[in-house]
Amino acid sequence: MDEKHQSGHMVEDEIDLRELFMVLWKKKVVIVCIILIAAILTGLASALFITPVYHSRLRIIINMPESYTTKYGNYALPITTNEQYIDLITSNDVIRKTIEDMGYDENIAIETIRERIQIEASDTKTNGSQNTFFVNVAADNPAEAKKLAKTLYNNFIDFLDALIIEGALNYYINKLSVALQAGEVSLASAKEILAKNEELLAATPQTISQKEAIQELNESDNISDYLIFDRIINPNYTKIENDIIENKQNINNIENSISLYNEQLAELNELKELLDSCRETGDLSPILAELVSPTDTNIYLPSEPIEPSRKTSPHNARNAVIGALLGGMMAVVVVLIKEYWFKPREAAENI
Repeated sequence: MDEKHQSGHMVEDEIDLRELFMVLWKKKVVIVCIILIAAILTGLASALFITPVYHSRLRIIINMPESYTTKYGNYALPITTNEQYIDLITSNDVIRKTIEDMGYDENIAIETIRERIQIEASDTKTNGSQNTFFVNVAADNPAEAKKLAKTLYNNFIDFLDALIIEGALNYYINKLSVALQAGEVSLASAKEILAKNEELLAATPQTISQKEAIQELNESDNISDYLIFDRIINPNYTKIENDIIENKQNINNIENSISLYNEQLAELNELKELLDSCRETGDLSPILAELVSPTDTNIYLPSEPIEPSRKTSPHNARNAVIGALLGGMMAVVVVLIKEYWFKPREAAENI
């Protein structure tokens, strides 16, 4: 009896697939209506309430050298790969200047603009290094996307020029300052040696007597073979005199080097002040008139960015399909719950 009772309950609890299908078929109008409503609402929300996104694309070719040539020498660049250069397009200074040039709200977060920038590397390589990169810039409308991409690129180039020029100026200022200090030490030492040699020269006789030599020759049988002079030039005097001449020449060379160092340091400090002034105004043309642009001929933009013809997101049709699928799932769940959850309870209450 117990086994029959349990099997009966199992049969009652099991849901026949055919019965399940019939329940859904019977409520097909409700399900279809829910699907359509969900699809329409999702599509409308996607079209009306979600801000559209447009992407403008930059194709940047980078082939930076290992050093930056100036009239003061070759400055070894601290950045060694093209990948490191392209990463600087999302640096804080570049984005901050871009926000200013675009006229955005000054309170806008740098991270907000950085999230709009996507960097992709192509398969093109030079000497094993990537040199072609694609930068996608997102905005709310096509015109803004194009302007943002162009502004970002221009600020990126200006930032690299200023960064490399500043590094070179600081490097040569430090190098010449050390050389100037070393020159001043050498000059002081050379002048000290000169003073000692001049004192020694003053105390050294210019000529020496040959009396002792004559006395020795008188004792010799071959005196007739020698030509005797009363006074001769002191070789020690000549040696000291030559040392003084060399010291003076060395001092003259050191003074010329110090003068050149001071002149170059003055030029470098003026260029440094000019660079700072250019950064404040945002126009690097004055400093680039004095120094060659480090990025010129080394970073290319083959073509200008264009206004995108269609938005990247949201995809209204895709969102409507997703909404329809979710609406269909929800409709099936609602129908089944209503059919198998509430009806038995209602039947029990009627009993």
